[in-house]
Amino acid sequence: MKKDIRLLFVLLFLSFQSIVSANIVIVKGTIKDSSNFYLANRLVKIYSTDSTNGGCIISHNVYTNPNGYYIDTLRCTSGDIRKLYIIVENCDGTKLTRDPAVNSTGVVEVNFIVCAKPTSAQPIPGCKAVIAFNTNDSLVQFNSKESYAGSIPGAVPDSIISRTWNFGDSSTILTGNRIDPSHIYKYAGKHTVTLTIKTKSGCESSYQLIFETKLRVIPTNCKAYFTSIVTDSIAKFNSTGSQASVTPGLALDSIVSRTWYFMDSNPNYTTITGNIIDTSHTYKQPGTYQVYLVIKTKLGCESKFTAPVTIKAPAPPTTCKAYFTKTITDGLVKFNSADSKAANDSDVIVSRYWIFGETTSIAGVIQGNIIDPSHTYAKPGKYIVLLYIKTKSGCESRYADTLIISKVVCTAKASFSAEKINLKKVHFNSNLSTVQLGDSIIQRTWKFGDNTYLQGNTIQLEREYPTQGIYTACLQIVTLNGCKADTCKQVVVQDTANVPTVPNDYIKILAINPNPVIYNFRATIFSSAKDIECEIDVYDIYGTLKSTMKKILSRGNNIIEVITSNLYHGPYFLRVVSKSGKDSKIFYKL
Repeated sequence: MKKDIRLLFVLLFLSFQSIVSANIVIVKGTIKDSSNFYLANRLVKIYSTDSTNGGCIISHNVYTNPNGYYIDTLRCTSGDIRKLYIIVENCDGTKLTRDPAVNSTGVVEVNFIVCAKPTSAQPIPGCKAVIAFNTNDSLVQFNSKESYAGSIPGAVPDSIISRTWNFGDSSTILTGNRIDPSHIYKYAGKHTVTLTIKTKSGCESSYQLIFETKLRVIPTNCKAYFTSIVTDSIAKFNSTGSQASVTPGLALDSIVSRTWYFMDSNPNYTTITGNIIDTSHTYKQPGTYQVYLVIKTKLGCESKFTAPVTIKAPAPPTTCKAYFTKTITDGLVKFNSADSKAANDSDVIVSRYWIFGETTSIAGVIQGNIIDPSHTYAKPGKYIVLLYIKTKSGCESRYADTLIISKVVCTAKASFSAEKINLKKVHFNSNLSTVQLGDSIIQRTWKFGDNTYLQGNTIQLEREYPTQGIYTACLQIVTLNGCKADTCKQVVVQDTANVPTVPNDYIKILAINPNPVIYNFRATIFSSAKDIECEIDVYDIYGTLKSTMKKILSRGNNIIEVITSNLYHGPYFLRVVSKSGKDSKIFYKL
């Protein structure tokens, strides 16, 4: 009977041992001070020291979280955990030790109260960070509105004052207190986002979330657009009509970049970067210019819009006025345009163009800005004098007056000899030209008949022609008193045995009617031979060809109509050229 009782006692003891020991034990608890404030970052040392009957020796260190809470898990693979020691350091450096029993649940809770009442308020326990999210390809919309600050009954409610988002990629950590940020991930795959909150009382809590993103799909439904208003040389642009893309299930996209391109002149352009909605640009010259706007949105959508702007030249004023007075003494006329007026007080006359009405003389035109020129007329007659003025602001005006010259004191005679000194070289000498007593020749203009000429005051010279042939050489002289005289003669540059017995094809412009001309005019052109092909050209005073045509001239006078309706007002030259003769005459377009 005693043996049975002993056996029963051993079985009960072994059964009790299986209950109070375990191979996995969870140790948890809190640390507060005497004023019931929870203490964070307190070191808790946990030991398992019983090695009897296969037990484990374990030593762990853990720290309390911001709520004064700690927890640790002990595992023994070679036996059971039977005896524990929990040690916490008091504020005075002494050790507080607990040796709790291991119960059947495997969970041991040990709480400590240390220190005196702290001098500053401690964090209110119970705050918690919470993350919700919604993904659309590579765009993730986060929300932390379910996070809460926590509170102690009877105390002032706590509040979240800081949210720090770490999106788990190489992007910058988002600080502040943003509740619902969105983020675009550059690469598809799994990502970890961490939210850390802090409350006004000092409580902290972190939350991590693992999620997966897909390949990024860039939207294409954004639209760049702008309008423009032009005032003089300044164009103002407004791009408020541009639209970002719309992503289903998420917030509207937003424009993050606007780049403006102003094509000043190809290939030069001006660029404005940033995100400027309305801007302006000043153009230096009139013309039509292309403008481009490129927008980019937060979701990566891009769009380009282009439109031309036209900058018109400012209309010149029309209030300027050309005017001159004159004094006639025989053939000498003195003009004065001092009474001509600019458009306004800030404007000035920058150009005066005088035409004295002598169509056969190049000296009958003066350019520049001469206020009071003089002109000597070589022969009596009726002359139309024109003055054109132009001001700095672009205003133009014309004034015309008719002169009657009844008497001139001016005589001059141009004369020269042409002596062939070899097969193609000719010696010219103009010392036989004469002027009246007291006058002198100040200019000689030689025209050699081969489309070359020589200006200056050369009395005699030698001229070698490029090919043999019959040329019409001319000499014009100008005297100090303004007298002019012209003469022409044939120059035979070839072997006399081969001189053809054909008539001279001499060309002469006899008249231009009317002159000045309003629309078109008729030119009377004389030809000394029949069926001569000639070219009839119109040049401006700068030598620019304005029109050309070819005609067959019969012997004698030919009436040719010349179209001038497309010409602007001003002086022009009519030139007739044939294979062996040419002539020119000035005319005026009103």
